[in-house]
Amino acid sequence: MGLLLALRPPQPRPKSLRRATRAQRRERRRAEAEEWMTAERRGWVLDVEVDELLSLVDSAGSSGLLVLGGLDPWSDTVLDRRDLPQLEADVDRLEAAVGTDAQRELVAAIRKLLTCWQAEPDLLLHCYGD
Repeated sequence: MGLLLALRPPQPRPKSLRRATRAQRRERRRAEAEEWMTAERRGWVLDVEVDELLSLVDSAGSSGLLVLGGLDPWSDTVLDRRDLPQLEADVDRLEAAVGTDAQRELVAAIRKLLTCWQAEPDLLLHCYGD
């Protein structure tokens, strides 16, 4: 089970493709696939193992983590730039609670994603749960 963290531009409200032609549906899927491939190349996508993240959040004290402690790994969430300072503080607390190499790598990957977000102010952090 995973939690997908992705930096994406604000998404327009999805329109129903129920009445779209096959060509319109193909074009939309192609455009979405290109967007995801570009995001992965830029380092804007992080696939997190939920069990690893939850154990780290628990050891850091989930009640003190305002953003990460409130994330539901089974639903979707969108974070904007106002959440970034608190999210960085949460990652600092996670870093202090690291106990294994896997957790250390997870914190480093989250920190790298946040660094990319600081460089791209127009993006939002989308959290897609299982």
